[in-house]
Amino acid sequence: MENEKDQSVLVSDYAIENFKNGLNCAESVYEALLKTDALEDIDKSTVAMCLGFGGGVGLSGCMCGALSAAIMANGAKYGRPDPWSIDESVRGEQIAQKYYRRYNNIIHEFIDRNGSAICAEISAQFDDFKCHERKVNCLKLIGATATLAYKYLKIPQSKAEKLPYRENLGGNV
Repeated sequence: MENEKDQSVLVSDYAIENFKNGLNCAESVYEALLKTDALEDIDKSTVAMCLGFGGGVGLSGCMCGALSAAIMANGAKYGRPDPWSIDESVRGEQIAQKYYRRYNNIIHEFIDRNGSAICAEISAQFDDFKCHERKVNCLKLIGATATLAYKYLKIPQSKAEKLPYRENLGGNV
């Protein structure tokens, strides 16, 4: 368990250093997970998927890029590599029954910590998106989100399927 704690801190530290060195928020989180082998067997070039998610997708202020990376990382490890191989009669319902609980919990835990999942709302407390204070806030958020992603990457799929749903559009419990 001590090694898990050490790895969790290392993931956070790497993510913060990545952001300080010019990676965007999404790249920072995802690359830290790659670097610490939390995403073993995932091609390192998949970090390229993260580029457009910075600033809440291309600076649009939508969903936080760090959160997007946490979700992508968990999908890279636990997603359905071939959804067409699932029988059509259960393909759709399987998603909510078997997979969405992990992601539902990730986003709700992120919102609990940050007040929102929306980059523009998280950044609204700062007069200027480019100001030092906002960057410091994002550094902390990026480190914490890398740790959150790591936490969920360590939950085996069989246990994630049993996580309780939080608020969701499907009315799932």
